[in-house]
Amino acid sequence: MTARASRAVALTSIPLAAAACLGYAVAVRPRIARWGATDAEVAAVLPGDELDSPMGDRPISTRAITVDAPPEAVWPWIVQMGSGRAGFYTREWVERLLFITYADGHSATRIHPEWQQLRVGDRVPYSRFNTVPVALVDPPRCLVAGEWLVLEPLDGGTRTRLVARTRGGWLEPLARGVPVIGSILWPLGAIVDRGPLELLHHYMEAGMLAGIKARAEACRDDRPPAATGARAPAFISAPAGKPLLVSCGAPVVLVIP
Repeated sequence: MTARASRAVALTSIPLAAAACLGYAVAVRPRIARWGATDAEVAAVLPGDELDSPMGDRPISTRAITVDAPPEAVWPWIVQMGSGRAGFYTREWVERLLFITYADGHSATRIHPEWQQLRVGDRVPYSRFNTVPVALVDPPRCLVAGEWLVLEPLDGGTRTRLVARTRGGWLEPLARGVPVIGSILWPLGAIVDRGPLELLHHYMEAGMLAGIKARAEACRDDRPPAATGARAPAFISAPAGKPLLVSCGAPVVLVIP
């Protein structure tokens, strides 16, 4: 390729890239940042909003889903999440690439009684290599550990509005902390944070919310699944559309990852 052709390609690529970034910022980013959430939920002050975020206070997303089960039936699935524990009930092929492991060999399809207690200061494994501190725990209302998970009762407590909020960033705060060259690195980190990483985070968090919903609805009852004893497992539709067998207090009979 000649120098003139290279310059022509560059001059063409720059406006195309700028247009793509603008389109993403205007049309895509605002939608994925509030997937499933109402205007009121996006603007609401949630429990734990007063806490400092170790990754910064810049709002990233507020996403929500309605679960046809009471908060007491949703909470056990949330509190047991983590790498080496129940997983995060989302896209396992991505989780494995992120070094997330599972006690059951896959995202849990049962309640684990041994993981039903969390205290402020405990650390939840997000992968084999990092953990996040529990900043707030108020069962069955709110868990803040890396992200905000808030359970709002609906219809007299028979259903749940599950709201997930994330504040701060990932690469940008890390880049700002690099000595000497932090002022050069942080704009690059901010671009990646607001582009590829936000898309990935949306893909995974939307899957997590759908995974929690599917599991809780399969075990819906007026009491928490861990307290009801063994019940007959129920087939439900997993987020990926595959049949998933959930066991409410009994051993898992069949797993289709």
